[in-house]
Amino acid sequence: MDITKPQNDIQKCRWPRAILVLLCLVFFGIGFFTRSAYCSLILFALTLSGLYLKSADIFLVGLICALAASLRRIETLSGLWPLPIALALVSVLIIGKLLEFTRGEFDWIKRGDFGRRQIAIIAVVAAVSGISLVAWCVTVRPDISDLAGRVPRLHPILLIVTGLLFSLINAVCEEFIWRGIIFNALERTFLPSAGALFLQALSFGAAHVHGFPRGASGIVLASIFGYIMGCVRQQAKGLAAPIAAHFFADVVIYSILVSAVLAKGA
Repeated sequence: MDITKPQNDIQKCRWPRAILVLLCLVFFGIGFFTRSAYCSLILFALTLSGLYLKSADIFLVGLICALAASLRRIETLSGLWPLPIALALVSVLIIGKLLEFTRGEFDWIKRGDFGRRQIAIIAVVAAVSGISLVAWCVTVRPDISDLAGRVPRLHPILLIVTGLLFSLINAVCEEFIWRGIIFNALERTFLPSAGALFLQALSFGAAHVHGFPRGASGIVLASIFGYIMGCVRQQAKGLAAPIAAHFFADVVIYSILVSAVLAKGA
């Protein structure tokens, strides 16, 4: 009895989907670099190809990338980050739930393990990422005036509340997108788990070209962080742990931006 043929057939079916999912990530990255409307159009075309092929992986990745890239181009929304990706994520979750062939594709939305081991991992990752972000900011000295200019001038208590809300919403949205939708699709289409980890991390890093951290060094730093978050997600078998670790990293970022505002006003 030949048991290798069915496995080969499965692999052959995966690779066309894998290529289309990869194209979604490529044009998503290019779109964030160039902010080109053509990339958004290509991403919407890839989304339709997923609909035509009845591939939930292609459809969901294409749609989240198309919406995120498109909304990112709107200046009024871009200045209210993480509103663009929050709107994109909510839209995809609603549309995905409404379409028959994508039902059951959101099984990654789960808490996962959150015991002492995960808390220890979160503490280590939060400490290392926080130190790395501060070190990057001190050594590279990037121009973050555009980001600092978006920090609202509020009473210190309201500023802290705003920072905590920003950190929580941003962490939830980015983890749902990269360690949720994108990671899940890559795991289903790319046979090696290491490939899925690497590609979702690279996509996450590319999306930070104009964010924090930014530039070439920022992409590398964000990609490493995205890889670590992918490992945390795999270890915890859910999103609670990576969201918590990501939250603390975002708190550090917000604190750096506030410090830049205060230093400028001094």
